Amino acid sequence: MKKLMALVIVVLTVSSCYYDNSEELYPLDPTACKTDNLTYDVEIKPIFANNCSVSGCHVTGAQLPVLETYAQVKANLTRIEVRALIEKSMPPAGPLSSCNQKMLAQWIADGAPEK
Repeated sequence: MKKLMALVIVVLTVSSCYYDNSEELYPLDPTACKTDNLTYDVEIKPIFANNCSVSGCHVTGAQLPVLETYAQVKANLTRIEVRALIEKSMPPAGPLSSCNQKMLAQWIADGAPEK
């Protein structure tokens, strides 16, 4: 009985560590990712709001750099590019979606326009 319980615990523990990448499971139409005429205010700000400047991360009073405004993001573009696009170590929950990576890379390549 003890062996059965131990086996059940091991199986439940291992199965709870499963990671699904929704992009791999449900690939998007490659033409659906907008990468032209991107601006911080319209397309890029939501990427930061949903992935970086969230509670406990890159917000005032938490981790540096603070990434809540265009000026803060612009001042840290090199670091953002390295961490989010090259190393893919940010955000810590896993890399940005491929579309968000493409959008961010193109926005940076276009000179990071605000509006």
